[in-house]
Amino acid sequence: MALLLRSCNNKANLRYAGLRTFAAQVPKPVDAEPTYPLVYGRCEETVMSPYKGGPVYLWLRSSILWLRRVPGRHWIRWIERNWDYQKMCLMGVPEMHIDPTKNRWRYYVDTSYYGGMLDKSHEDFYRYILMYPALAFFFHCTWCRIKDNDKDNFLAKWRVPAEEA
Repeated sequence: MALLLRSCNNKANLRYAGLRTFAAQVPKPVDAEPTYPLVYGRCEETVMSPYKGGPVYLWLRSSILWLRRVPGRHWIRWIERNWDYQKMCLMGVPEMHIDPTKNRWRYYVDTSYYGGMLDKSHEDFYRYILMYPALAFFFHCTWCRIKDNDKDNFLAKWRVPAEEA
């Protein structure tokens, strides 16, 4: 934008400020110069053949550019914004604030409160009642594996027999 304004500041360039510098029409053929590469035989260039500069070529080019710029830009934005997994997971969660006193919601949220009475009773059952039998079973299994693998007797090879002591 600054470059455009700088070029318009010059009074000589002011008359060209609104002039379009690209064309969407067929350029005029130049017959004085031969076209390269020279081909043997003849290829008819009809209106429907998409040769460079022809109406079909220009239509294809402008259509592809328009699709990429106008709706294509919105497709990419839709994919970025709607396929964002973290955004979907955190739907309805307030953002973190720079002031730590305003982030108390993060530490004082009771999620099972929103689940109802049954959710809260299950949480209390697992936390206060089932935790002790589960811990007892875990330590029992650990002790059994220690005894099965003879891990409690790992100092036996250094132990002095009773008759030698």
